[in-house]
Amino acid sequence: MTKLRAGIVGAGIAGASCAGTLAAAGWEVDVFDKARGAGGRLSTRRFEQGWATLGTPFVSAKRDPFRSQLRDWVRQGWVSAVRGNVWQGRATISWAEAQLQNHYCPTIEPSQLVRKLLGSARLHTGHRVAALKPRTLVLEDGRELGDFDCVICSVPAPQAIPMLDALPLLRERLAEVRYRPIWSFLMRWDGGPAADVIKFDDHLLNLAVRQPSGGPGLWSVYATHEFSETYLEASEMEASNRAASALMGLLGLPWPVEIEASHLWRHARPENPVGGFWVGDRENRVALIGDGIAGVGVERAWESGLRLAQAILQSKEELAL
Repeated sequence: MTKLRAGIVGAGIAGASCAGTLAAAGWEVDVFDKARGAGGRLSTRRFEQGWATLGTPFVSAKRDPFRSQLRDWVRQGWVSAVRGNVWQGRATISWAEAQLQNHYCPTIEPSQLVRKLLGSARLHTGHRVAALKPRTLVLEDGRELGDFDCVICSVPAPQAIPMLDALPLLRERLAEVRYRPIWSFLMRWDGGPAADVIKFDDHLLNLAVRQPSGGPGLWSVYATHEFSETYLEASEMEASNRAASALMGLLGLPWPVEIEASHLWRHARPENPVGGFWVGDRENRVALIGDGIAGVGVERAWESGLRLAQAILQSKEELAL
């Protein structure tokens, strides 16, 4: 019996959740990503001492089924609950109690969580997809990969729209989706609060999270949306220096901060997602998933991929859109 085939664009948590679910049910799944590895905003930076992340600092769950997924990851030893030890600057104590409830930190590289979700799906890194057509993916080098039973796109709306010229109904659904950016930095310093998480009450910086696997004194520092929009087109050097200067002032650090890496997440937070878990074109066998559809956060993106895969598998047709 010939296996059903799916082609998925994007190896973030939405694409991986969908791919792994279909692959576990016997589908032949190929996942294409322009980056060097899987992960998306759960990607990892490696150092001689270990690893750190510039992406999502925590993984949180508000409800099942993602709570069950996180409990399984806890049993596997891949994540652990965030426990106290929060320095809040001028913020109120309720921030830690309210905002860190059901939050987890990866104890393995976050990108490995995404790889584990992929299961037996085949991952093709360094493959930029230029266009989606009915049941077909077109790579940047012009190659067309066709005869998929379904094609699924799980990249941010501004990246997906240029791929959808042959699918105007789907392109129109994404037209109003907007994102707010976040600059994030890996910084190393001595001194400061004896904490694992720092929550700033400030218009420039939002959060800092200690990265114990990256060696002594390494932190991921996340700017506010306001800072990130102000320095949206700035160089990495300028944005990093501005953030480091703000950090030293907020923490009263006596010595300069060492900046080890930086990244601008242009599509960090969807402000007006489409709604639902996926958007589909039944006739052409193409669907869109991810936080631009389902809403903010890892949980929504993961569930977006899962729900589409479940609908496909439960349908008597090849694709329930």
